[in-house]
Amino acid sequence: MQLAEFRVQNYKIIEDTGWIPVQNLTTFVGKNESGKSAIFRALSKLNSSDGEGYDGLKEFPRQRYAAEITRTDWPVASGRFILTPDEQRDIAAISELCRDVHSVEVTRHYTGTYSITYHPDVGVDLVTPPDLIYAIESAIEHIRNLIAPEGKGEDLGRIKEGLLAFLEEQKNGIPIDGQIQKRHISDLINAIKSRANEPWQHDILNPVTEPMYRLIRQMEIFEGLMAANRYIIEHLPKFVYFDQYNVIESAIHIPTFIATLKSHPETPGLRATHCLFRHVNLDLDQLDRLGSHKNAVDDNPIIRRQVDERSILLSTASNLMSKKFEDWWGQRKIRFRYDIDGDYFRVWVSDDLDPSEIELEQRSAGLQYFFSFYLIFLVESGDAYHDSILLLDEPGLQLHPTAQQHAVKFFERISHQNQIFFSTHSPFMIDLDHLDRVRTVYEGPEGTTKVSVSEWPADRDSLFPLEAALATRIAEKTLSGGNQLIVEETLDLWLLQAMNYALRNRGKPGLSPEIRITPAGGAANLLPLALMMTAHKKPAAVLLSGNNVPVGVIEKLPSMHLSEGNGLLFYSAFGNRQGAGIEDLFSPDFYYRCVKDIYPDLPLGQVPEKSPAERNEERGIAFQIADLVERRQGEHFERWRVAELLSDRICESPQNLDEETIDRFCRLFEEINRVS
Repeated sequence: MQLAEFRVQNYKIIEDTGWIPVQNLTTFVGKNESGKSAIFRALSKLNSSDGEGYDGLKEFPRQRYAAEITRTDWPVASGRFILTPDEQRDIAAISELCRDVHSVEVTRHYTGTYSITYHPDVGVDLVTPPDLIYAIESAIEHIRNLIAPEGKGEDLGRIKEGLLAFLEEQKNGIPIDGQIQKRHISDLINAIKSRANEPWQHDILNPVTEPMYRLIRQMEIFEGLMAANRYIIEHLPKFVYFDQYNVIESAIHIPTFIATLKSHPETPGLRATHCLFRHVNLDLDQLDRLGSHKNAVDDNPIIRRQVDERSILLSTASNLMSKKFEDWWGQRKIRFRYDIDGDYFRVWVSDDLDPSEIELEQRSAGLQYFFSFYLIFLVESGDAYHDSILLLDEPGLQLHPTAQQHAVKFFERISHQNQIFFSTHSPFMIDLDHLDRVRTVYEGPEGTTKVSVSEWPADRDSLFPLEAALATRIAEKTLSGGNQLIVEETLDLWLLQAMNYALRNRGKPGLSPEIRITPAGGAANLLPLALMMTAHKKPAAVLLSGNNVPVGVIEKLPSMHLSEGNGLLFYSAFGNRQGAGIEDLFSPDFYYRCVKDIYPDLPLGQVPEKSPAERNEERGIAFQIADLVERRQGEHFERWRVAELLSDRICESPQNLDEETIDRFCRLFEEINRVS
């Protein structure tokens, strides 16, 4: 079966998730306490690999418990499963009603009972006492209307009298709230037929039993459907739930583990260890006894045989795990060896690159995690592991970001054999190439868990991992190639691209096609971005304005082999103004016209006109306009709006640019091409 959708209701902080479509690999993203774990734990108990059922006392929504828990057998987890062709043939053979069934909906309730709906819908009613009473009344009516063949009236009269009395007695004895068994109806039919001794009597009485035969047929169809229901439950995929508490220790003190398992079986961490012993097929009590063999007589044949048997079991299990894990891991060829030394069970690990054995806890956190996860999966899902659904709660949190990305690829690979759903709040576990399989989990206004399928929520905390994943993707693309030019703001990018278009339109040389312009998002971000470029050994140049650049940034750039004229450029070198920004490379009139269109009431005549010598000490024109807007209109100057309009006008009419502006940008682009 393939799970296509699922739904969780009435579980902890979940009222109703609605139907959530899933794929082979589905990611659930949300902040802590949003309800991701609750969704997975509720879903896992639809058919849990560890056999655990629902506990209404602990899991029913607490605020509703006192008033509602006893009202009904509340549904919890539901799944819509697509049947394989073999499964479709099997249930069609079990029940004729299921000939066209291709999918089923299965719901498990707090009591552990299942309800099943077939698609297309099928159904047959259970035979009830009123149904049988109606069939008997129909038989009575039919008997009263019987007409005897010529000369047989007296014989038929005696038969009718006896049958009517018998059927009335049977009808009155049916308990209205009882359960009807097929044998009860068969007894009635046989009692009616037993009154017929001659062929004519059989011919007359056979139609009397037809209503009862219909009930038997209905019961047989119902029994077939119940058999189909049992088949569906037996063939449900196992849900294997795994969280961080289940990472195994490689050195296990056997007596302590046995004592803890007996006294506190719910202790976190016991599950994986218990699976390890089950995997090795060793009896814990026997292990405890054999642990004292070192104090026994060496030539005791019973002890020696038990120890040899234990060694064979350990070796067999080690080889089995090594072989199966290799098919999953897909990296180095890992070799596991299980060993018991006195009271300690140990797991040793080696690989094809280094045959030296070391303890499991000395290997990477990722290997420890996936070994424990696979061990539980292998043991709890049994031989039918290929039909299991894996629910991984926050996997790989302890892994390095690149290892987390590798983990997602690992999940992708094994999801072709087993559906995998995993929850995360790490941006590195989100595959942006498959956003269609991302589900966001968030807390609704009423405090209950919601799952967004077609739309993402407005809750920024829930969206942050997705935003961070997108930022990471952009950074990777930025660092992936080309010669980099780092600028302060996005508006620098707009205007440089617009002028590159304008220069080429007018037959002038523009920027080299190899150059990629990257906005840093402010002067404070220049240094980290430049450092990253340097670490990736990407050629990079930095273009700065003369304002708002922290002194610390300027001082550290030389250590990165960036200095003025050697990868470090200032607009002031081309704009004849010490504090020049990119706007100062345009003629003031051209820039003022754009400002006036955005701020029509601004008195631009009050921007002071000074000599070039005086302007060298001033800030750029955009900052002068910002001062005027704030002083006269009491609002923040939206520099980007003016830059956007300026860019549009450059691209619309590049021929209208004055020669001085063209010359400044020609010199700027020539220098950028030289140092990048």
